[in-house]
Amino acid sequence: MKAAEARGPSLKAIIAHAVYTLSRLVCLGVVKLAFRLHVEGEEHIPRTGPAILAANHVSFIDPVIIAIAIRRPICFMAKKELFRHRLFGWLLRQCGAFPVNRDQINLQAFKQAISLLKAGKIVAVFPEGTRGDGVELRPAKRGIGLIAARTGVPVIPTFHRGTEKVLPRGAWYPRPHRVTITFGAPCRFTEDQIGHEQDQIGLYSVVIMKSIAALKTSSESGTQL
Repeated sequence: MKAAEARGPSLKAIIAHAVYTLSRLVCLGVVKLAFRLHVEGEEHIPRTGPAILAANHVSFIDPVIIAIAIRRPICFMAKKELFRHRLFGWLLRQCGAFPVNRDQINLQAFKQAISLLKAGKIVAVFPEGTRGDGVELRPAKRGIGLIAARTGVPVIPTFHRGTEKVLPRGAWYPRPHRVTITFGAPCRFTEDQIGHEQDQIGLYSVVIMKSIAALKTSSESGTQL
């Protein structure tokens, strides 16, 4: 085992990374052309190490656009209903997605997210738990606070606009429209913020959602945080 680790990544892992990188670059070109994708704050994404991306959610295409916007592979929490179709569920898993039950605290999904973070991955979470209307943000579910409290990794607030026009509710195919994604400065929860765990989880969820709301305000006003 140690000898294998000393040799570095396996050939399979190298090929998978090369395929992912090439696919992302191709998709990035298409998205920039079709949706005039504009990314702000990419410097807040760590080059290595774990992080949580906490983003608003308005369209089924959100995970794809966010994944294309940054260079590192991302693992996504996705609602369990999307995995019911065997082929589509398999494709989601190949893209790093894993199922979560939105109606209750899903310990298995949270354990998987925590495990991925401990392995140095980036995990993307939609704190609202479901798609919004693109106008008002919904309150955050407690799940994002639970993951932040248990791991202590930086949480990067993320706000995007335009995807609700690209693939609105009921649409069967994407439509050309400008998309902007803004990554904010990481939220870091230090030890002196730790109190009773349940209070801590609720506090983290509120702080993260307020950070996303601040990005929304700056994006709509044309300023940058």
